[in-house]
Amino acid sequence: MLFLLCAILIVLCTIVYQDFKYRAVYWICFPLLAVLFGVYRIIANGLPGLLTNILFTGCFLLLQLLILWLYFVIKYRKPVNLTNGYLGWGDILFLLAVCFYLSPVNYIVFYVVSLIVSIIYALVTRLIIKKEELTIPLAGIQAFLFVGILIAGMLMHLNLYEDPGAFYNLLSP
Repeated sequence: MLFLLCAILIVLCTIVYQDFKYRAVYWICFPLLAVLFGVYRIIANGLPGLLTNILFTGCFLLLQLLILWLYFVIKYRKPVNLTNGYLGWGDILFLLAVCFYLSPVNYIVFYVVSLIVSIIYALVTRLIIKKEELTIPLAGIQAFLFVGILIAGMLMHLNLYEDPGAFYNLLSP
């Protein structure tokens, strides 16, 4: 398990470095991260729990992307491509990869907190750099936060992939 956790941390740190330095991440990092998260979860609490959590966190992510798309459709009064200047594929793929690790409740908390941290980063950066157009390394910020979550979880023995007593746990045996 320690080897697997180290591999996850290496991939996350690679995402942080690439996104902050180049504002782009090699695509292979995201499926690799999803596989590592999935293997870790299967070892930790089995395949049924992993599949149930992926179903709920994936639906939440799709709902968020749909709401964001609808917002831009209403704002510009025409269909828009979210990955064309609004949200990078790396950001979407990172959020999808995280579905393989976090429980639905922890995923929503991570999602909200990481977006708040990203907004604070953007505001501070805009004050310092004074650029008209500013790109935000969302996947890098989220990966950085996830490194902290994994380290804190390991040190404090937190269970981030299970929500005891949640209604959706009744779906998995």
